[in-house]
Amino acid sequence: MPIDTTVYDFVEEMPVAMLSRCIKNAPANWTIDSIRLCGQYGLLSLVSGNIRYPEEARQKEIQGTVVVRFVVEPNGKIGRATVIRDIGGGCGDEALRVLRALDEAGLSWQPGMKDKKAVRVSQTLPIRFKLEEAKPYYLSVKGDTIYHTFDSEARFRGGIDSLAHFIQQRLNYPKNMRDSCKTGIVEMALFIRKDGKVEVDNQLNFNHLGLDFEWESLQLAKKTNGFWTPAQYQGQAVNSMLPLRAVFKSDAARCKTSNANFDKAVVLGAEAIGLMDAGKLPEAIDKLNQALLLDPFNTEYLYYRGTAFMQQNERDKACADYNSVKKMLGTTWFEGIRKLLCGY
Repeated sequence: MPIDTTVYDFVEEMPVAMLSRCIKNAPANWTIDSIRLCGQYGLLSLVSGNIRYPEEARQKEIQGTVVVRFVVEPNGKIGRATVIRDIGGGCGDEALRVLRALDEAGLSWQPGMKDKKAVRVSQTLPIRFKLEEAKPYYLSVKGDTIYHTFDSEARFRGGIDSLAHFIQQRLNYPKNMRDSCKTGIVEMALFIRKDGKVEVDNQLNFNHLGLDFEWESLQLAKKTNGFWTPAQYQGQAVNSMLPLRAVFKSDAARCKTSNANFDKAVVLGAEAIGLMDAGKLPEAIDKLNQALLLDPFNTEYLYYRGTAFMQQNERDKACADYNSVKKMLGTTWFEGIRKLLCGY
């Protein structure tokens, strides 16, 4: 039987964007039309949330709606994306970039059905470009004004080398855990207030080290009080946020092998990220596999490997890694993406 290569405009069952909240977690009383409408709104929200307003369009104050057309293939992927209505200033290219990026990130479709068979179906999507004055700050959940744009960022006294030396000298390995040989990283979001005082906004315990290590990380952050020059914006000191990493390695003699494996994994992880940036995904995955053999509970490496798998359209492998992070940490720093692509 010949393969149907026709591109249909309408079929009995039109395609649906497979967003977890619409497909897997839909209320029991939802009809297929309810699911389809949820998918349409969810897709528009997802696209608009990832738009980078083109600088040319911003300078020329171009606003309006770009309309793109694409084909949902029988395998749930999209292709033949084109702009059928453009407003100029690079907006059409940006609309295509976002659509293709979502496809590459693993967003799939329930294909259109004709005579109970999956077929190619043409779809159109309007994407709104609206200029809004970008603010140099955002409000935290606690109501603090935190700047992400500044003339000069917060600076540790003596610079980055001085900060590295400070961490090395002032970070304490938990005494009761010294013989455990646990190695790993706790990353903190350091809230540096405009008066120079610091607070820890949240922590990421990448290696699931435990509460003793998290407590020592907090103590390290507190010790930096008085060593920071706050960020500056238009001649004024402002609140800002910076990452601070505490690296734990025991100095016990029996822990030399664990420390060496950790150091090797760090190098492999850094090499993997470079390969991912260069688009060399199989090589990056191989490096991350090696890193995880040395440091199997490193959720950061699992996240990067999952992302590489997702970029290769290996969704099941990606979600296995993403869900492993969820299982180990209880939540993830990329929870929105995980829920979207893998469900709850």
